[in-house]
Amino acid sequence: MGDKLRFFAFLVRYLPGFAGAGLVRKLRALIHGWTYKGPTDNPKVVLVVGGSFAGHQLMMRLTESLPTGWQAVLVEKNEHFNWSFAMPRFSVVPGHEKTAFMAYARIMAKGMQRGIARFIRGEVVSVTADKHVQLASGDTVPYDILVVATGSAQRPPAKLLGSTHKDTACAELRTLQDRIRRARTVAVVGGGAVGIELVTDIKTYARVVAERNRAVVGEDEDDSVADKKVTIVHSRTQLLNRFGPRLHEHVAKVLASQDICIELGQRVTIAYDDGADESAGAGRPGTLHFPDGRAIQYDCILLCTGLTPNSGLFRENFESALTKAGEVSVTAGLQVVTDEKTSGGGLGDMYAFGDVAATGGPKMARAGFFQANVIVDNILASIKGRPATHRYVPSVIEPSLKLTLGKDATVVYVDLNKEQTKSILLPQKGDAEDMHVKQSWQFMGVKYTDEDDE
Repeated sequence: MGDKLRFFAFLVRYLPGFAGAGLVRKLRALIHGWTYKGPTDNPKVVLVVGGSFAGHQLMMRLTESLPTGWQAVLVEKNEHFNWSFAMPRFSVVPGHEKTAFMAYARIMAKGMQRGIARFIRGEVVSVTADKHVQLASGDTVPYDILVVATGSAQRPPAKLLGSTHKDTACAELRTLQDRIRRARTVAVVGGGAVGIELVTDIKTYARVVAERNRAVVGEDEDDSVADKKVTIVHSRTQLLNRFGPRLHEHVAKVLASQDICIELGQRVTIAYDDGADESAGAGRPGTLHFPDGRAIQYDCILLCTGLTPNSGLFRENFESALTKAGEVSVTAGLQVVTDEKTSGGGLGDMYAFGDVAATGGPKMARAGFFQANVIVDNILASIKGRPATHRYVPSVIEPSLKLTLGKDATVVYVDLNKEQTKSILLPQKGDAEDMHVKQSWQFMGVKYTDEDDE
């Protein structure tokens, strides 16, 4: 069976169920809009910590389903939602960075107007033992039910260093754009999705960006800048090692056709020219030291390695909830498990999901959406005094991937079994330069306007 036929069969098998479930949720949301009377003077609170893709999806579901007298409160350190899927492209190609950020006040406006949602800007540093969270500011926020969706820490450009405002986040991206544009040699360390997208964008957009810069500011750039030497370094022997080997083989061929050097099985160490560490910012010059003794100088080094769970808020009072890897232990119902207070079951008033939790699912936004549905169903059951019996079971659709491979190519990939021996691989043409981000905001329930560029 060809890949196109497999993909069609895949859609026929899974999409009707998802479409049906989505329609039911929309009907319930419509009824909820008519029946919700608002919070009381002292509403009970479902507190959601972390407002990226998983946390935002949960907030949307809660604002469509919580009963009268309850309120969903989001605590998030950033002022704006960051469209992280576009960060590799926007760290290379200038002119689109403003579209990657949308104020939470805009995204949550409807829910806040109804009184069912509230936004608190702050960084949670600890979960207390008396059903509060403590903020870095020293303030505390009470909750009746807590859901932690703090995700994972990644290096720029996958996630930005500390740019909690739109203007500083855009400035950080522009700094990266300038460093990448001026570099003659670039090394990207890490062969996951972000690393692959970054090297292919750098290589295939280099001449486009150089010509655009020359037209705008009149700077002359020699061909060594417009035709960069780009290298990707990966510690494993397979690129995108969370997926089947077929994807690696396809991507490796595309990278070779783009004249990108691939260094596999190389766990390098880095010495930056200025002697500082990576906290000083991404894209600085330095030397990569390879295990075989080679030391190669690069004008620009970018790190795209690893995910570190943002689970520090549990360490003071719920450290036993953390695994050795730093993830939050959860039941199949996504309730937090601690040694002190549970024996096989989870805490009924505390949930965790997404990248921060040991759910057994892939560390991808789509998995977080499915997990959010389980948490909402369990929260509603517990509010009604029923057992929280809904369980999360990873589905085959969750780790499916659409990967950009530079200006002229993308690929859709799905592993069809756990053994990764059956798969779908569909090479496609390149995506739009702006990644269709303005249109994608509709998924968040808002329409991007010219005012959002300000």
